[in-house]
Amino acid sequence: MVELVVQKYGGTSLQTTGRMAEAADRIIKETKRGSQVIVVVSAMGRTTDDLTTLAGQVSSCPPAREMDLLLSTGEQVSCALMAMALKAGGVEAEALTGPQAGIITDFSYGDAVIKEVDPEPVRSRLKEGKVVIVSGFQGCPGGHEVATLGRGGSDTTAAVLAGALKADRCEIFTDVDGVYTADPGTITGARKYEQLDYESLSALAELGASVVHPRAAAAAEAWQIPLVVRSSLTEQTGTTILPGTWSPCSFPVIGVTSETGLSSFSLHEGADRREIGREWKNGLCPWKAVQHVKNRLYRIVVRNEEAPHTKSLLSRFGGRPDTGRALVHVIFRSKEEKQKAGSFMRDLPYTQDCFMVETQPHVWSMDVPERHRVNICQALHDRCMEKEAAPISAAH
Repeated sequence: MVELVVQKYGGTSLQTTGRMAEAADRIIKETKRGSQVIVVVSAMGRTTDDLTTLAGQVSSCPPAREMDLLLSTGEQVSCALMAMALKAGGVEAEALTGPQAGIITDFSYGDAVIKEVDPEPVRSRLKEGKVVIVSGFQGCPGGHEVATLGRGGSDTTAAVLAGALKADRCEIFTDVDGVYTADPGTITGARKYEQLDYESLSALAELGASVVHPRAAAAAEAWQIPLVVRSSLTEQTGTTILPGTWSPCSFPVIGVTSETGLSSFSLHEGADRREIGREWKNGLCPWKAVQHVKNRLYRIVVRNEEAPHTKSLLSRFGGRPDTGRALVHVIFRSKEEKQKAGSFMRDLPYTQDCFMVETQPHVWSMDVPERHRVNICQALHDRCMEKEAAPISAAH
């Protein structure tokens, strides 16, 4: 039986024409194994950042619609070049933009959500024996419009296409060779999962592990599509995410993650928690974490871009911003496991100016100075993973 495989290549995997040629060779090898292949591509290297900078040079506040029109071109360049590279390698291929591939979104420019996929445009080309190259990160909200899915949106494109076309697997090619217990680029001893379940992947993705976008993890789980996270630079097998798969270990922690680019607000003692809660519930103050700390002081954490808006909302509570903050998370397998952990995370380095905050019931989180983030993550990982057992393997 012919396998249908979706392969997604990120910006680092397509950073140069040389990298693109290597990706094309990998795709050609997959076709020679007899598979039908759909390829989803991101923009090359830092193209999206460069386009954003260009927009800022002509407008201090670029319109969202035109910004999406501009940013969508990055993926379209990759898409066209990849089709050319495959054809030069003797493989029939056709490039499609997100709208041409039948991806329909809402009108939330800059952070659109895929509402549905018409599989026929891609399916008809597969029947013609072609490799279908799809521009990631984009879709059509209506008419001839284009909307983008936000940072990391190409992962979501790949997972949703895999589900809509009932693919046998979806492979996410990136610059790391799998999903780790922490960022292997900064944390010594981070360990790679050979297999993982959807729930654990989603928890890691939502709390700072940038290897897979959270919406992609959710889409793969919804469609029950096997997801493989692997490096485009090696032939290593990576991490496979399967329905109901658990990686048994002697310690109840999935991983240690962190988020940067945050600001914190300390509110005075007279702040009314119920009134603050109403702001949160109504979505007027999109903060990431909140905690009632000593002396009835409240600590609220938001993304830097939300800090000015949050400051105006919280001015009557005495909120004053503290920039250069980060969130560090220890992700447990369940709320019960977190409760059983007790005080094993006491006596960490750099605890001055650090605050415990609430994020999710199964997560232990701390608001810390960004300059101490890596050291605190390292200390937590050392403590949490010292008893970790197979089937995860130590990073090199």
